[in-house]
Amino acid sequence: MPTEEQIRELAYSIWEQESRPNGKDAEHYFRARRILEEQEAAKVIELAPPPPKIELGTPPPITKLPPPVSKSKGRKKK
Repeated sequence: MPTEEQIRELAYSIWEQESRPNGKDAEHYFRARRILEEQEAAKVIELAPPPPKIELGTPPPITKLPPPVSKSKGRKKK
């Protein structure tokens, strides 16, 4: 989160770049805050570790499954 001082400094800079118009202080403040928050979010994304690499090679061997067990063995129906 940007500090109040950072927001005010950037808002002042925006105000000066726009030839110091009257009555736009709130607009400049919120624009500066949004800019600084977006910059911080971009830094977080840059610092996040990259996803693991998945190497495509030969697939593992296919193993045969044992035959299914018959359900009718051992019990008689009444």
